[in-house]
Amino acid sequence: MSQEHVDALRSLYKQLARGDFSAYSELPDDFELVLAPEMPDAGSYRGDAARRWLRSWVESFDRLTVEAVEFIDAGDRDAGDQVMIELLQRGWLAGSDDAVELSTWVVSTARDGAAVRSELFLSRAEALEAVGRRE
Repeated sequence: MSQEHVDALRSLYKQLARGDFSAYSELPDDFELVLAPEMPDAGSYRGDAARRWLRSWVESFDRLTVEAVEFIDAGDRDAGDQVMIELLQRGWLAGSDDAVELSTWVVSTARDGAAVRSELFLSRAEALEAVGRRE
């Protein structure tokens, strides 16, 4: 795992934990977002479609934070440098003081220091399987 990739991800998730999602608008046109089959609007989104999906998710809450709980080296693969990250998403729906929490895993792939793919999973086991590992 490249330290550059991990450092960039740590910086990004510190920003998201503060509720600042401006980095989503800077994702490159070749960036791909892949949602777990069990998630709403499951599928694969690239470039502007990925940016729109992420903005729409954020806008569906009055407030939203995404906190990185754990980073795991998933190694260098043909797809690129991969890092698994456990995420805790907390969102407050319109008019509610109660937070909705969702724990997810993301496999982040970078090539030449740039994010090229984020694949979301609802379980650690599924994320590990995606990178060819087991518990």
